[in-house]
This record gives sequence, structure tokens and C-alpha cells, in this order.
Amino acid sequence: MLPNSNDLEYFLEVTKTLNISKASERMGVAQPTITQSIHKLESLLGAQLLIRTRTGVHLTKIGQKMSNQVAFIYEYWNSMRREVQHDLYELHGKYTIGVHPAVGYYTLPIFFKEIFSKAPNIEIDLIHDCSRNIIEEILNFKIDFGFVVNPIKHPNLILKKICDDSVCIFEAKNSRYSDILFGNLDLLQTHWIIKQLKRSNFKYKHFVSTPDLFIIHKMVISGAGYGILPSLVVKSQNSSNLTLVNTSLPQYKDQIFLAYRRETLTSNSAKLIAEICKNIAISNP
Repeated sequence: MLPNSNDLEYFLEVTKTLNISKASERMGVAQPTITQSIHKLESLLGAQLLIRTRTGVHLTKIGQKMSNQVAFIYEYWNSMRREVQHDLYELHGKYTIGVHPAVGYYTLPIFFKEIFSKAPNIEIDLIHDCSRNIIEEILNFKIDFGFVVNPIKHPNLILKKICDDSVCIFEAKNSRYSDILFGNLDLLQTHWIIKQLKRSNFKYKHFVSTPDLFIIHKMVISGAGYGILPSLVVKSQNSSNLTLVNTSLPQYKDQIFLAYRRETLTSNSAKLIAEICKNIAISNP
């Protein structure tokens, strides 16, 4: 059985005054209450803590040792409480943000410019993965915030929309090969567009799949063929040489969200990060 905090606090005050009556006055409690607490501690320890005299009390050797330990516990607790309060209200701390590299290309430059201008003592770690895995890590408390694409709603997930995007077919103005289409077959968007292309007049002979959107972008801008790319990725690369193949061709509409758990917003730092993330201004080309 553990003593309660009042018992320890009363004992600590007695060790300072070496007088139960004075301790009673300073604590604002009845003298029998303090005496009862001392007896309870002695009973729990199985040892005498105080020697009572006509003028007050003296600590036994066990009482002195107990006094030092209790004082240490209280100092440790106060120190920990100060640190917690500091973490809650001061703009500092370490946070993990998950983002797909492609989405990070147009969100992270804006985010870092804002966060370090307002809270230079905050530390940020980045994790790059697909949106599905990022959401799973957020739910498992391994990632604090995530920039995700077309997330599925979850009761433990807070979702704040950042912007819209569209996945389209692009070509270079100087394209030399019109029979090659580059894309990422790991993406639902790519599968949907290819399926829709079967109903259009758009023709190609070869499809080359790669998980790296920037390789696709490089292939298209070099004139090696067409590419299925998010419009905001193309815009972020300042690709004035790229253009939509045909505005009537299928385009997959994406929505970019900020995702986090409600429990994440327990400090001013986390609230600031969430505010900056959800207010990132990104316009679709």
C-alpha cells in the first residue's frame, strides 16, 4: 500500500518545523490530522520516524532518510511539472510529419518557411510514404501529422482539406515519341485513367510503369513520351515546357488533406503546426 500525497506533504512540513503544532498551523489542518498521517507512514514503513519531546519532535535516523527521500520526490515532481507546462505552452518540441514525396514537393517548402519563422525552436522529422501507410502510422501514434491524398474517414482521425489536385496526361511541346506512356501502376489514379483511355481516341503502343513520379516527369520533359502526373507536381517543377495532351482526356480528381489524431493537439506547438498545415495556400494550375 502506498501513502497518499497529503501524508507525505504533512510529514515533510513536520521535518521543516520540527513541531507538529507549528506544522498544523502552516498547513491549515487540525493537529490530529497530521499526527494520524505520521502514524500511518510509520505503520506502512514499520519504523518510527519521529521522537516526540516536550518542545517538539526529533527525526530518527529512518525519519531523516525518509525526509531526504520525500524532499527529493517533491523536487522531482515539481521539476517534471515545470517541464510539462513548458512543453504545453512554449513553442518547441519534436514532431514527425508524414508525406508522400510528390505531395511534399509543393507543401513542405511553404510549411517550413512558415513554421521556422514563427517557432524556430521546433524540431521536425519527415517520413516519406504512401498516404495509406502514413494514415496507419498516425493512428498508431508513430506520426504526428500527415499530408495525405484521398484519405478514408476514420473515427480517430481529424481531416482538414488543404487543396484539390488532378492527375492528367502530360506531354512536352517538343515530344519525339508519341507511342510511349509513362505512369505508376501502383496508383489507383493511374489504373482509372488507363481504363478510361480505352473509351477515347488516345492511342499509345507501350506503357512503362515506374513508382517514381519524378522519373516520369523527367521522361516527359525530355520528350521521351507521355506521362500520367499530378498537376500540382508539374506546377511545382516550373515545367512550362509541359502541357496537357488534351483537356477532354480523363482526369482523376484528388483531394489533399492534413491528417492527425485529436490527441496530438495537446500543446501550443502542435496547434501551431496544425494551423500552418491546414492554411497552406496552394492553387491548382
